[in-house]
Amino acid sequence: MNDKILSISEAAQYLGVFPLTLRNWENKGLIKAFRTPGGHRRFRKSELDRIIGTSRTENKLKESIKELEEIDLENGRQQVINKIITDLKNISDNV
Repeated sequence: MNDKILSISEAAQYLGVFPLTLRNWENKGLIKAFRTPGGHRRFRKSELDRIIGTSRTENKLKESIKELEEIDLENGRQQVINKIITDLKNISDNV
């Protein structure tokens, strides 16, 4: 695979964040980077795409939870919905 390599400023622009945010994410282990011999961070585009995908999944889960919370059902069905909401929140915490 020919994976494009981006500088920190290019990666930040691609993700729509500040370079400092990328530095912090890398320091926390949230995103993988490698260093040039001169010590500069470089990011693989595939790694950035993974971050974008994770973010979109988290947002979709949160939207689904909100929609479920707004459903007004009979008490018996509401308990089932509440269980589903709890399960989705647990999944969301682990994404």
